[in-house]
Amino acid sequence: MTHLFNKKNSQYAKDSEFLFSSLKNKKIPTKYLYDEKGSKLFEEICTTREYYITRTEKKILNKHSVEILRLSNVKEFFELGSGSSKKTKVLIKEALKNEKKIKYTSFDISQKALNMSMKELKNISNKLEINFIKGDFLKDLHTLNKEYQERMYLFLGSTIGNFNNDLAIKFLSNISKVMKKDDFLLLGVDKIKDRKIIKSAYNDKSGITEKFNKNILNVINKKDKLNFNKNNFSHEAIFNEDKKQIEMYLKSKVFQKIQFPNKKQIHLRKGDNILTEISRKFSDRILRNLFVKSSLELKKSFTDDKKFFSIYLLKSK
Repeated sequence: MTHLFNKKNSQYAKDSEFLFSSLKNKKIPTKYLYDEKGSKLFEEICTTREYYITRTEKKILNKHSVEILRLSNVKEFFELGSGSSKKTKVLIKEALKNEKKIKYTSFDISQKALNMSMKELKNISNKLEINFIKGDFLKDLHTLNKEYQERMYLFLGSTIGNFNNDLAIKFLSNISKVMKKDDFLLLGVDKIKDRKIIKSAYNDKSGITEKFNKNILNVINKKDKLNFNKNNFSHEAIFNEDKKQIEMYLKSKVFQKIQFPNKKQIHLRKGDNILTEISRKFSDRILRNLFVKSSLELKKSFTDDKKFFSIYLLKSK
């Protein structure tokens, strides 16, 4: 059984964040990377040789899904920022071996991602009830249905790395507040490792990440009637050693004027950067602090042989 819901605070809500926080610190909200084309490009990124995150996380789930389910004993999966749900499929199929019925809800800002999730899961089993919600998980968590059995919230792919520390604490605290006594959170996190490996993951030789990054300009051109020309920008992903994070930019190759509908203009000089995404990499110490401040209690962690990536099973305190 499949259901589709829409939340008012969708990707293209009129009150969405605007482009530049200041003339010096220009940025575009990361969520605008994930329109229909962007979601498809991201799935392609996940299959590149350089992008270790997806395949490593899936290996961990394949190896430890039985134990994760034994410890949690959940009846329902609720995935935030689900993408195509390919990794979660591992847990769902394992859970269906022992349960008469399992419910799965995919909550994503991208309709394309929800469509991919539906395609991935629809033929698994008639014991699986699937629901889809299009919405912004940074704004809409408080509106979720509170009537359910034991639920596992999933936030995989190290999406938590896209948030600065304050926003990460706020987001995880919001999840903690909606969790009931028997609920769990399964959190996927990318760890600090050799910088060359990290940088390579965001600068694949086939150029898919570059296309993904530049596509954000098409999205905001359409959304806000702007005149960005993607050919006037280059893709740049650097590792900020102090903040332990990848910073993904669009660098202006020429002087250019961006025209807004209200007749306002913003000038970009050659070499000016627009930040489109951060991807933080975590140490155990930083994560312990994050969990404490978010009122989350660690039950067990799982990692790969190289300790590139970890999955954390958490409960609300």
